This record gives sequence, structure tokens and C-alpha cells, in this order.
Amino acid sequence: MSKWTTGDWVQAYTDDGALVHGYLIAASAPIQTALLQVTHSDNRELMGKEIAVSDRGMKKLSDNPRKSEQEIRSLIDLALQIRDEAWFMELTNELRSGPKRARRRSDGQGYQPVNRLGSPDVR
Repeated sequence: MSKWTTGDWVQAYTDDGALVHGYLIAASAPIQTALLQVTHSDNRELMGKEIAVSDRGMKKLSDNPRKSEQEIRSLIDLALQIRDEAWFMELTNELRSGPKRARRRSDGQGYQPVNRLGSPDVR
């Protein structure tokens, strides 16, 4: 049985030595490899791609709660790119309930989320 779980956020090195951060799409116990969706890398060509990495040098990233509003917004962008509606909803709820949530406007209207283009259509 693999010590990795699909969805784990990890840091790893490719065979070429590039440092990558991302989340596991699949892990294979007998072969000790994992399929990783790269979100950050020192090799820009790998960002956004799915790659196979050895789990030997792989390290699980902390499960600490997200600390900044900008990190949550970046993850919302990623959820939109991969069309993961459930994760998008989870992140937008986290953004709304966070310590830096938007203040109500003086005209009585509440916060209404908008996408990066300024449109209220967030789908």
C-alpha cells in the first residue's frame, strides 16, 4: 500500500533535477512512482503539466490552513482552470469566511463575488 494519497500536496524532483510542487493525481505502490499535477516549478515548462515522479525524494507539504487571501485566490484560479466546481466552491466559501472578508457597503448591499474579468458570473 502506498504512503501517498490522491490529492496530497507534495514537493518532488524530476529525473532532470527540476523542483516541482503540485498535487498527486495517482500513486503506484509497486513501481513507487506518482503522477503529479505541477502547479509550481523552477522549470516553467513543467507548470500546469502532469508528470511522473519517483516517490523516493517526494515530500508531503504541510496541511496547515492557508494563510493569505492571495493564496486562496490563486487556488481559485487553479480550480477554475481544471474545472473542479466542488473545490472552487470550497475555496470561495473559505475566502468569504476568512479574516479579510469583504466589508458590507454603506448602501446596504452585501458582498458579491466577481471573477478576474470583473463580471459577477463566477461559473
